[in-house]
Amino acid sequence: MIQLIWAIINIVLFLGLAIFCIKTASEIRKKISLSAAILFSFFALSFITRPSNEEKDKKFEFENRETKTQSLNHNNYFSNIILEGDFFSNIELYVISNGENASSAMIRRIGFVCGTSWSTQYIIINKTEKKNTFQYEVGGTRKWILLGLEVYSEFKDFKGSGEFKSL
Repeated sequence: MIQLIWAIINIVLFLGLAIFCIKTASEIRKKISLSAAILFSFFALSFITRPSNEEKDKKFEFENRETKTQSLNHNNYFSNIILEGDFFSNIELYVISNGENASSAMIRRIGFVCGTSWSTQYIIINKTEKKNTFQYEVGGTRKWILLGLEVYSEFKDFKGSGEFKSL
């Protein structure tokens, strides 16, 4: 719910800034010139940046000597775990395994995520004694962004266990 309120604040501030710039640009156009109004608008809106997508879907590949030597005919298993969820968005963990060891994992944010960004720091997957089960530990940083500027950053740590399902 807090993320929704934060997104609404971001949208309202952006619209307010855009309306302010339009009104100010029209006043500048009347008093000085059109080129000065365009220049003012460009500089006024230039500090609003779009978050980079480089961390969006970072995939973690696990290096296992055992899995590299095994035949490719083995079944693959998949697991999808919701780490954190509310009515508007989820943080989900996706893990792929070859039956013995986890081969890759990825964190995705799904839903309405305006005003925040997620950066995964680490994913640790350990198999358990029970067949097709594993324990996970995931850590990352959620950044709270207001008009393109980072206001607050919080570290989140998720631990638990999951079960693989055949693909």
